[in-house]
Amino acid sequence: MLTAGCATLVPTETADEEPAKVEDRVVVDGAVLPLPDEPEIRARSIPGSQASSPVVANLLAKADGQQRSGQLDAAANSLERALRIEPRNAHLWFRLAEIRYQQGHWQQAAQMSAKSNTLVNDDHQLRRRNWYLMANAYNALGDHAKANHYRAKLQ
Repeated sequence: MLTAGCATLVPTETADEEPAKVEDRVVVDGAVLPLPDEPEIRARSIPGSQASSPVVANLLAKADGQQRSGQLDAAANSLERALRIEPRNAHLWFRLAEIRYQQGHWQQAAQMSAKSNTLVNDDHQLRRRNWYLMANAYNALGDHAKANHYRAKLQ
């Protein structure tokens, strides 16, 4: 008769360890913002086109090439695969919204841009790009009130 052994995982951190320090400074409209009072790294969405995994970075690059060559369905599939890996990546949601807009799926484009904006924290450029896409999508849908609402945010 065989007996199965149990293994206990021991955490590698101890309570005495210092939190990781943040050394980057945020630049908004050309002005460098001061470092936060509490320099701890907090969870946030992925800024710009960065991906936290090499697989997602490869899928994003593949989607870029597919989009440039007009293969919009394939690009959307690549981005959907990337989102299954990193569902909280605001940039990936925006990129998929762009593809859906190009395909004429304006309601989906608006919804995915809104999803991206719920995940974006301090990436003001991405937030504005989402508003711009939402304004165009709602305009294409004939909802001029919503389109004007998002255009006003861009002022």
